Amino acid sequence: MKHDYRALAHAELVDISTLLHGFDDAQWDKPTLCEGWKVRHVIGHMCMGSTMSPLSMPIRLAPYKFNVARASSEESYKYGEEHTPAQMLEIFDDVVVAKPKPGLAKVASAHEWFADKFIHNQDVRRPQDLKRDIPAEHLIAALDALPKIGSFLQSKKVCKGLTFTATDVDHSVGEGPEVRGPAEALALAMSGRPAGINELDGPGLDTLRGRIGG
Repeated sequence: MKHDYRALAHAELVDISTLLHGFDDAQWDKPTLCEGWKVRHVIGHMCMGSTMSPLSMPIRLAPYKFNVARASSEESYKYGEEHTPAQMLEIFDDVVVAKPKPGLAKVASAHEWFADKFIHNQDVRRPQDLKRDIPAEHLIAALDALPKIGSFLQSKKVCKGLTFTATDVDHSVGEGPEVRGPAEALALAMSGRPAGINELDGPGLDTLRGRIGG
């Protein structure tokens, strides 16, 4: 199935923006699915990645001995601490309307850019029980994208040798022992987040649980 991942990513950004515009200051300091990060740090991470020039990457990574994961974690946290919610929301909204998308979107693959936005949307929503009616197209696109992503997210390793079958949309991806459940919970698990793992079952669940915990 072919997906317009850029259009889907834009829709996720719009949805996140709408959500954030309804937040009070206290909600920006609520925990997320990203360990140790509040909402302000997740949004800071997204703002930073969306405005950073790819050419600046070597200079930014040098102090971290080119450890991308550590650099992203520490710099994103710092960004969220140093900017107010109002400042980040203004930056975020500029990214939503920007065409073409700025920052690392210039070099990121379309499916990875979408998956990043889809997962971060749920990172913010899940701990605050802020459910949304996720379009089936977004769920299916996330399930298709995640087994292909290495780099920072490393969901390719999580998904290797397993089949993921959604019980709420007619879609299945992968090969091997099956893991079944709601597509959103599957996507979170495929991205390494155990938040919805208790909603899943199937002969591949123990393998998945061993990879991500929960």
